Amino acid sequence: MAINFDLDYQFLKDSYTGRGGYLDGRYLIKFPNESDEKFKNRKEYATLFNFCKKIVNSIVGHVFKKSPVRKTEDSPWYETFMNNTDRRGTYIDDKMNQLLKLTLINGVIFIITDKPRISVKTALEEKELKVFPYITFRKPTQLHDYSIDEFGNLTYIVFKEVNPENPQNFIYRKYTENEWFIADDDQFSKIRDSGEHKLGVVPVIPFSVTQLEDDEILSTPFILEIARLQKDFYNVVNELRTILRDNTFPILTFPVKNDSSIEALRNQGLSLSTNNGLLYNAEAGAKPEFIAPPSEPAEVYLSYMEVLIRQIFKEVNLDFANSKAESGLAKQYDYLEFTTMLVNFANALESCEYKIAELVGKWLDEEFKGYIEYSKQFTILDAEQFINTVLTVLDRPDLPPILHNELMKLTARFILNPFKDEKELDQIENAIDSREDYEVKLRAEGWSS
Repeated sequence: MAINFDLDYQFLKDSYTGRGGYLDGRYLIKFPNESDEKFKNRKEYATLFNFCKKIVNSIVGHVFKKSPVRKTEDSPWYETFMNNTDRRGTYIDDKMNQLLKLTLINGVIFIITDKPRISVKTALEEKELKVFPYITFRKPTQLHDYSIDEFGNLTYIVFKEVNPENPQNFIYRKYTENEWFIADDDQFSKIRDSGEHKLGVVPVIPFSVTQLEDDEILSTPFILEIARLQKDFYNVVNELRTILRDNTFPILTFPVKNDSSIEALRNQGLSLSTNNGLLYNAEAGAKPEFIAPPSEPAEVYLSYMEVLIRQIFKEVNLDFANSKAESGLAKQYDYLEFTTMLVNFANALESCEYKIAELVGKWLDEEFKGYIEYSKQFTILDAEQFINTVLTVLDRPDLPPILHNELMKLTARFILNPFKDEKELDQIENAIDSREDYEVKLRAEGWSS
């Protein structure tokens, strides 16, 4: 079945990268009656304020500000995968970071879990040849065909990919619940390679954070409306620039004797300021003077730009970051909406990684018994207020030891989190717990502070 793509995915990518139609000016809309030469100049000097990139990077940065907690003692094979997720040595945090970024731009990313088809005889040989499961991504533009059952599970999926041997042609990659095929045609009559994986499931995970329905495989990209607003803003900024460039300078008017004088001056190449010289006949009695164009058109543009900026922030629940007039309570509500969105993204990534772990385990005939948790804490605390409050509480003589311990660990994380990784923070917490245990032991032996 042919996939009907009703979205311009290249435009969405350009909206993040700032390249393509933004770089060469193709996303500018030509003025009525604008000359080709002026439009060409306007495209050459077009300026982009890239909201999409800033918003996507900010969201991904918030979600991965703290590394996910993973316990893999009972599934050591997963730690091997974590340290090399794609046969290029990419750590799992970096790969999931990339996944979220691509998903926000494209709406959905397909995660293929595969294993190199290399025959080995020993575990050492397998390790040396890196014969271990890995993941790779496919974009929605590469989706060619698929089928899902009544529960929304894939029964097969086909990707259309550039032929690595001949970039002018394509190959087709198909996964079913137990087999895989690579062919030169979408009917799979010209098979290049094939085999069995016997996993019992299609080893592909469609990942989305905006999926509306279970059977919706091409989800609406998160940045779609932001990108459309950004394109509008891009045009408005450059139209305003044209107005300022053409009309900012006052126009000099001065009298001439007759029409023949006007023609003579034109033939001499009269050029004043930005070519805004206006000639007229002095018999009308007017005197030479500068006249300034009205400022209202530029003011209208500036007002509309403010509307666009507010709407862009509203689309991603960032109203609180752009509003100076809102009350403290209103801003807290807006921030709650933003953090709720981040929590939803973190939950989606956590669920996705569990699915990845399950598929990696199937390739190894292992069951994943580990633990994965993405941080859901996105509240912004006032550092000075927080520290002063904690110090006040820690000075209380009636503070229970267990609460003292937890406050010490919380303070350590709050202060050291930007400078220490999760392993080092765990060691600090263990040191705090050990110190408390030691004091309890001493008190039991009769020591008093």
